[in-house]
Formats: sequence, structure tokens, C-alpha cells
Amino acid sequence: MKSKKKYADIFVEITSKDEELRDRHKKVLEIFTNYRFDRILDVGCGDGYFTALVGKTCGAKEIYGVDISEKGVEMAKKNGIKAFRVYVDKEDLPFEDNYFDAVLSLEVIEHLFDPDHFLDEVYRVLKPGGLFVLSTPNLAAIHNRIALLLGYQPYSIVVSLQRPVGHLCFKATGAAPDHIRFFTLKALKNILKIHKFKIIKVKGYACRIARKYEIFKCD
Repeated sequence: MKSKKKYADIFVEITSKDEELRDRHKKVLEIFTNYRFDRILDVGCGDGYFTALVGKTCGAKEIYGVDISEKGVEMAKKNGIKAFRVYVDKEDLPFEDNYFDAVLSLEVIEHLFDPDHFLDEVYRVLKPGGLFVLSTPNLAAIHNRIALLLGYQPYSIVVSLQRPVGHLCFKATGAAPDHIRFFTLKALKNILKIHKFKIIKVKGYACRIARKYEIFKCD
């Protein structure tokens, strides 16, 4: 319950200037440029600006989003998103089975206590053959391997909520106190396959080394 209250005050606000989008956002737009969808969902939509960009890129007629932040949901609605406040760690997505052509979720799964519930729900609302695009930091990224080799903490893992402790570089932007699940590429592939997803493409992105996944739901 404490984590829900904490995350409820957090939402992602993306700049309206395309040139200032992060590399992962640009990679996602590149993926969606290759498709045309009628109905899409962004799990963790934040203020909805980037969600709207994705919808425009793939020509979506209906653009939905869910987020734990009440403020984020309010802003997403102002950006034209059909947004709902949902605690995806425990609550079911408020949609029918096989409802969406595509589901997007960037930098969300690492914040969840129960990623299995999240993946089950994504699979349930995604149409057979639909597209699931997911991103999360890579625990086995080269900078994390070097840090461990030298006896330091991986940059994505913190041991204190108050102070930077144990990192090779205290100013590392990868350290996030709200990350509670940590995935290597192999581990993420395994859990996705367990939840009936078929991985069709893996893309890396710049800055914080991580992985982005383009996945088709199995029939």
C-alpha cells in the first residue's frame, strides 16, 4: 500500500520538442511507423504526450492509457488520451479480452512487485497476433558488469533510499530507488515466453544501456 501511495505522485512528462525525446522514445516511434493500428494502449502513459505521438505515428483511431498517477491521468486526458487510473501491480486492466491491436509499456515492469500479473493482463487485452512493445533497463549492461567486477553496486540497484551508496559514480543516472525488479535480457525473454509472448525483435537504446522488445502475441 505504501508503494501505491508513493507511485501515485509520480508521472512521466515528455517534452513536446521531438528533438529532445530520449533515444528509447525515438526507437519506439520507429517501430510504430511500420504499423497501422485502430486501437492502442499505453501502460504507464504519464501525461499522455508520448502516447499521443505513438498513436499519431501508427494512425490509431482510439488511444488509451493507464497510469497510477491521478495527475498524470488528468493530463493525459487533456492530451486526447482515454486514460484511466490503474494500479497495475494488483488491479486488472479495465478492458475486455482481445481489445487492443497494440500495447506499449516503457520502463514500467521494473517498478512492479508482481510482473506476472502485469504480463497476464497485457496478454489478455491484446488481440491474437497483436504487438507488445516493452522497455526496461538491462541488469547485464556493460557498465553494470564493470561495476560488479570492481566490487561496486550495479547502477540500477540502490541500497539506500536516502543516499547514494556503493556506486562507482554517485552521479549515475541509472540508479533508481523505485526499481524493485531487475532483468537481464535472458531473464526477460524467459518470463515473456512463460506468459505466451513470442519475441520477434530486440533493440538497444543509447544512454542508460537497456533493452527494448517488440513482441507478437502468440495465436
